[in-house]
Amino acid sequence: MEKKIIFTSLDLVRSGQRLHSVMFTNGYSVREVQEILHLSCPQSIYRWIRGTTLPSVDNLYMLSKLFNMHMEELLVEKGAENKTE
Repeated sequence: MEKKIIFTSLDLVRSGQRLHSVMFTNGYSVREVQEILHLSCPQSIYRWIRGTTLPSVDNLYMLSKLFNMHMEELLVEKGAENKTE
């Protein structure tokens, strides 16, 4: 039996858009999330929202707890526009 190896990649821009949407839906501002995550400045969050970078695993974990969802739900896979989300 042949093993199939599947490599996926994340869509940083759409993941940032999803994070921003989840923050807005849950009523959190960038400043509030900054304080909850104990970040020294909000620039990291703005970079996540713009899709320049992704949150660290620690921050992603804390965001998932804050928004009561799995970490994977905050991320968008490349090519996911062709799939049901």
